[in-house]
Amino acid sequence: MNQHETVADATAPRTFMHTLLLCCGIIGSILFSVTYFTFGAIIPDYDMMRQAISDLELIKHGWIQSVNFIVFGLFICAFAAGLRKELVSGYGITWLPLMQVFTALGLILSGIFIHEPIHTPASVIFFVSLIISFFLFARRFAGDPRWKGWAVYSIISAVLAMFFLAMFGYSKSHNGAYAGVFERLVVVTRAAWSVIFTIRLLDGKRLTQVE
Repeated sequence: MNQHETVADATAPRTFMHTLLLCCGIIGSILFSVTYFTFGAIIPDYDMMRQAISDLELIKHGWIQSVNFIVFGLFICAFAAGLRKELVSGYGITWLPLMQVFTALGLILSGIFIHEPIHTPASVIFFVSLIISFFLFARRFAGDPRWKGWAVYSIISAVLAMFFLAMFGYSKSHNGAYAGVFERLVVVTRAAWSVIFTIRLLDGKRLTQVE
């Protein structure tokens, strides 16, 4: 396929299925956040300020949060498929969707294995792939005038996610006063970036490689 054909394919109107796959990036993030927040808010003995999201799996009706992790992971897998269709050529054509799949894998494993020794490695897969994704996207956006400011935004998001994650670990090892808050800030950082990014794609921005 020559350059003209590649650009023509990438800028052609998306199919309904392609659009639906991209929409999963928004739907999954919102559904996950609403579910864990609502579930945590109605449980009397659960403290959202101190406790991790995954602690919801260990209480009565904890299967709700387990399913929430798994469903969110499936939505991200669908989004990864849509992203792969979007990335016709250029940097990150393989690694960007693959990191989304790793993020999804971490979530799905967290939902299936609620106890150690697998639960913590599953969480690590989720958080590490999330952070790597930000840096990969920053590299993809660099020098692309259509995505002006997004390289910086992605790097800032990565730095914030690492900071909140470090504070989550510190707080959890020191009586956990705000551990739940810091973990949720990591999730919110990722969700906000993902929703805004997907909305821009659906609004007409494309990821064709700039020559």
